Amino acid sequence: MKKNNILYVSVLSAIMGLSSSSLAVAQSSDIEKLQKDMPKNWGKWGENDQIGALNYLDDEQALRGVKAVKTGEKFTLQLPITHGVGPVFPGRVPAMHFMTQDESMYSVDKLDELAGGVKYSDDAVFMYLQGTTHMDALGHAWYGDKVYGGVSADSTVHGHDHVDVGKLAEHGIVGRGVLLDVGSHKGGQSGRLAPSSCVTLDDLQETAEAQNVTIEKRDILLIRTGSVGRFYQDEPDAPWSATTEPGLCYSKQLINWIDDMEIPVIAADNLAVELVPQTIDGKDYVIPLHGALIRDLGVVLSELYWLDDLAKDSAEDGQYTFMFTAAPLKMERGSGSPINPIVIK
Repeated sequence: MKKNNILYVSVLSAIMGLSSSSLAVAQSSDIEKLQKDMPKNWGKWGENDQIGALNYLDDEQALRGVKAVKTGEKFTLQLPITHGVGPVFPGRVPAMHFMTQDESMYSVDKLDELAGGVKYSDDAVFMYLQGTTHMDALGHAWYGDKVYGGVSADSTVHGHDHVDVGKLAEHGIVGRGVLLDVGSHKGGQSGRLAPSSCVTLDDLQETAEAQNVTIEKRDILLIRTGSVGRFYQDEPDAPWSATTEPGLCYSKQLINWIDDMEIPVIAADNLAVELVPQTIDGKDYVIPLHGALIRDLGVVLSELYWLDDLAKDSAEDGQYTFMFTAAPLKMERGSGSPINPIVIK
């Protein structure tokens, strides 16, 4: 079996809970050792905190987002929800959309018109809550036996009793957003980072400098790798794969910088914000930054954005800062939720 296939099966098994118990313990032990002396925000906003770094997004930050608006031009960043089509993480399936009522019901006399003659359609959808552009709950990823805030991971059983996505929905997200178009800065002629590329803190800072933009405390970061565009292109410059999408790579320098800058939200145009499989100090990990950022710092991760149109416009007018707003659905006890983020330049 090829190495890529082994990796895919490993990721899929982890998501489906099929990994052996000994492997799970070993992986947990590795990330615990890696994160041993790294910062945590547990208790920073009180014992009952359930929104983590969103606490940074207070009224002042909302006003700072409003001040970033210059022209009023709007961009919606959600991918289309299309029946049976869409990039999804291994173990998930794309959305399935079904009409439960339409003209066919009336034309074969299975349904009567409403009084006065009006007819109507109805439909239903089955989808993973993280099967399109979405936001992760703070209970979505953890290591060891604790989720964000130091609460037992048993709180995730049959729905999140703690730090579910509904808590993020109640707060909402409004602030100053910054687009970091790493794909265009480092991706060459294609404007897309090569598969399996690591995005480092240096890459983020160099991209900001090239764009003549300053990353400020409590900014919402939108990172464009160019990856998701490959999924929708008929003839992409490189094959798209869930396990080789470019993304952030773990480093203690990056984590400390995110903590120092009080970054509340990181969004990206890939499945996981980070590179899914990573090798750190000779050991293999899958989504280690999910543990470091979500579980330890309470940073909200949001994925599968469409950033190509925003990036093109920003390159033309030189404006890479804007008002960013988004809110997940109030999905009680949920691990994530679809969103349609909106940028106003």
